[in-house]
Formats: sequence, structure tokens, C-alpha cells
Amino acid sequence: MNKRLLILKACGSSDEPHECNGICEQAQLYGIESVCKCVRDNENLESILYSHGLFDYIYLSDHGNSEGFASEDEKVNMSWQKLAMLLCQSKCMNEDSILMLSCCRGGLMEVAYDIFLTCQKICYVLGPRQSLTSADMHICFGIFLYNMEMRRVDPVVACEKIKLATDQRFSCYDREEESISLSNYREMHWGYE
Repeated sequence: MNKRLLILKACGSSDEPHECNGICEQAQLYGIESVCKCVRDNENLESILYSHGLFDYIYLSDHGNSEGFASEDEKVNMSWQKLAMLLCQSKCMNEDSILMLSCCRGGLMEVAYDIFLTCQKICYVLGPRQSLTSADMHICFGIFLYNMEMRRVDPVVACEKIKLATDQRFSCYDREEESISLSNYREMHWGYE
């Protein structure tokens, strides 16, 4: 069975179609079935997650920070915890799924931990640690997909290849490797063990 990729265009920038369509085309070269959707608002995002089956990769293009993400017009505006809750409730992710956050600060530890603590189905969270252009995102995530699908390397190693090729700082958090840190983070930020 082929892998599947859901691309969510939730940013609204003029470059976004080029970035997302490029990722979609590249994924298809690797035999990944790609579904590309424009997200109009929070309710539309929820509807998309519930209605298109199971995915191995979910690619979210948006504006982000440590708290959450939004579109340019702010019709899409959601916390990372709410997104993780929707991903879990919609049951749209296969086992060992990867969430790719194409937004500023999508690779921050705090973002990954909030997502992991809210949804146990997400195994990896990947994103940049700084602000990047759509062209940078396209190239960097393209390198990740190439290393995952063509070279068959581990997601964390595939992420390391991004910096080797571009000098851009990306992080890939692995739920299994972060379990002790997640426990400490939960206690410090969420107030319970």
C-alpha cells in the first residue's frame, strides 16, 4: 500500500501554492499519494481532517509561533494543542506518522512537546527553528522527503541532512526518544505528572 501525504495550505501567502505544489509533485515522484487542500477557516480544517482517510505525512503550511498557528487573514487560528486534539480525534494518521510544520518556529521543542502530550498517535514532529521563506521550506522539506523515501533513513537522520545541505536549522522530535523530557515538560508546564 502506498504512503499518503496530506498538504494543508493554511498560510495564505502568495508563495504558498508554489511551495505546497512543489512538495506534492515531489512526493508523487516517490510514489506517495498526495492530497492538497486549501484551508479556509478552523471548521474547514476540521472537516478536511475527518474526510480524507489516513495519512503517513501531514504537511501544514501556515504562520506559526510557540503558541499556535494562523493564516494571514487569521480565519485559521489555532493552538498546537487544539491541532493535536483534532488530529487524534479525526483518526487521520497512520502508525509512525510524521507531522511536518512549514511555519516559523515549527521546530521548537515546546511546539513538539505540546503536540506529543495532546496526541499519542503523532510519532514525529518536524519543522524549522527560525523564520524561512516558502522557497527555503520547499527545498528543506524536499530534502527530508528524499532522504526518507529514496534513501530510507530514519526521520531524525533525514532531518539532519537538511542542515548539511542548506545550513538551515530544522528539528525532528521523536516521541520515543523524548519520553523522559516529555514527562518533565508536562510537570513544569502543565502542572501534573
